[in-house]
Amino acid sequence: MPALLLPLAASPIAGRGEQPTPNPALLHTSLIAVAVPQPRKIQVHDPITIIVREDKRATTDSQLKSERDAKLQAELRKWFRLNKDGRLVAQLPEGEPGIDAELDAEYEGKGKVNRKDTLITRIAATVIDVKPNGTLVLQARKDIKVDEDRQLVTLTGICRAEDVAAQNTVLSTQVADLSVQIEHTGPARDAARRGWAARLWDFIRPF
Repeated sequence: MPALLLPLAASPIAGRGEQPTPNPALLHTSLIAVAVPQPRKIQVHDPITIIVREDKRATTDSQLKSERDAKLQAELRKWFRLNKDGRLVAQLPEGEPGIDAELDAEYEGKGKVNRKDTLITRIAATVIDVKPNGTLVLQARKDIKVDEDRQLVTLTGICRAEDVAAQNTVLSTQVADLSVQIEHTGPARDAARRGWAARLWDFIRPF
């Protein structure tokens, strides 16, 4: 007589967000009953690998045009003078002094900036805190030095414990409050950096 396979029966209805557990009796009698794996509990100081895939693009286009026109004209038709006693003397026969000034100013400026940043890397982070609701606070630091060139990458953020995959990885798109800082030092950075005169000129920008 063939063996009787009993269907998997679950325990009473579980609460919302909880997985139903199989009947313990069926785990010993049924050939197909499989125990539900318990979720791994992540603790402080546990390592988690963050897969960083960030692609950022920024475009800025600005245009400014300013025109100014001012004109001043003044004329004094009656011109007189006083003597030492303060008495009025004869007017100047040809005394018609005047002031005439004119000012024209025009400024036009255009600027356009296109920037694209792509960062793809894997970095091992450490759980520095576990919130009461199970949220994980992550912190990572990666220091790479090749000869005299150095690259320092620091990362902080928070994620949910259920977002951590079975491979102990989490995507950067699943990390909230993500902060990534990259610092380059060394000859390669110095060669690509603008000189102090160019930076000073951009700061002053007299025209």
